[in-house]
Amino acid sequence: MNRLGKLLLALILIVIITGCSKFNSMPLPEMVATLETGETVPVEISTYSWGAKELYGGPWEAMEDKDPEIIPGGSTITIQFDSTPDSILIREHFSKYKFKDITESNQFHVPDSKGTYIYGVMATWKKGSAIYALKIQVE
Repeated sequence: MNRLGKLLLALILIVIITGCSKFNSMPLPEMVATLETGETVPVEISTYSWGAKELYGGPWEAMEDKDPEIIPGGSTITIQFDSTPDSILIREHFSKYKFKDITESNQFHVPDSKGTYIYGVMATWKKGSAIYALKIQVE
């Protein structure tokens, strides 16, 4: 390979590496879950496919061993992101494989019945998708 060919190959590699590093450095959107009182509910990321990075698991696995946040029954939880998603779906999880769709909006109501509840918030953007998890206890 002649000198010009090596220089061209080096230039192409630099462009590819620079492009990939910019692609990987996209931060995952932050999610905040807030009660009408202004209190925040702790949130964990359970699954994502963002840029060139992926994480697999579900809300049940992410929250199974976590302590729940104690909140009043009938409370409204509002979900906010630092980057507006193209779509959102909130699910209540009953086990690792059993869940029920709750709403496609950014708010949901906690049951009045005492118990521990795990929710998954699935959000998608043009750059990828993520599922966030939260665990609450109604007393």
